[in-house]
Amino acid sequence: MVNLFRFVDRMMSLPKELEQQLRTQVIRYREERQMPFISPMEELIQEEAREQGRQEGLQEGLQEGRQEGMMEKLRENILQILQIRFGELPQEVLEAVNGIEEMDILNSLLREAIAIASIAEFQVFMTSVRTSVE
Repeated sequence: MVNLFRFVDRMMSLPKELEQQLRTQVIRYREERQMPFISPMEELIQEEAREQGRQEGLQEGLQEGRQEGMMEKLRENILQILQIRFGELPQEVLEAVNGIEEMDILNSLLREAIAIASIAEFQVFMTSVRTSVE
């Protein structure tokens, strides 16, 4: 069969456009033969798995967004309490509080901001809390 195809191929000369179409069809046929058959049930299972993955990713993203929002609100509250109590804050305090990414540390700083006697004491406390975590 292969020899017959080769013989006919050598004897026949196609116009360029038809030759290109034939090559495209042969390539498509080869690709289809190499692609494994997937039953409708397998397609359904794959689609459900993809959908479940999308849902899990969405839930993780929402959870991360909520946590980031809560941390941002804690930072704002800390700085607002300190500003009300002590007036204008040093830039290093603003940068340090805004750079904290741990919820536990932010909660500790919020409690201290309410009760601490001075901004200098707050800076010392903030340094000690940050170094104890590291």
